[in-house]
Amino acid sequence: MSLPGFIAKLAAAFSPLVATKAVDEAKKTVQRKTDEYIDKKQEEFVSKARTEAEHFMAEQMVLLEAKVDHKLLEIEKVIDEQIEKEVRNKLRVLIYTLITVILMSLISLLYLFLKQKFGL
Repeated sequence: MSLPGFIAKLAAAFSPLVATKAVDEAKKTVQRKTDEYIDKKQEEFVSKARTEAEHFMAEQMVLLEAKVDHKLLEIEKVIDEQIEKEVRNKLRVLIYTLITVILMSLISLLYLFLKQKFGL
């Protein structure tokens, strides 16, 4: 048997093993590259989703702050109206009290004058 024939037989015997090993290596390479690609795309998607979520939350916070500010202005307006009404009522009571005191003073002076005039 010659050396080339021996090599050919040896190659024929090992070729299924070599082919199987080459296919396994190719599968591993393809699987690794696929996993890397999927991980990369997943990271990009998560990053983009996080950015979008942050923008959405910022917009929602601005809208919420605007609504809260509007409600606070409404509440302040109502409270100011109630305070103004209360002050008006207290001033009215003070004026009536002052008028009553002045009238009572006048009546008291008139009584003293009449008492002195008639000697009572």
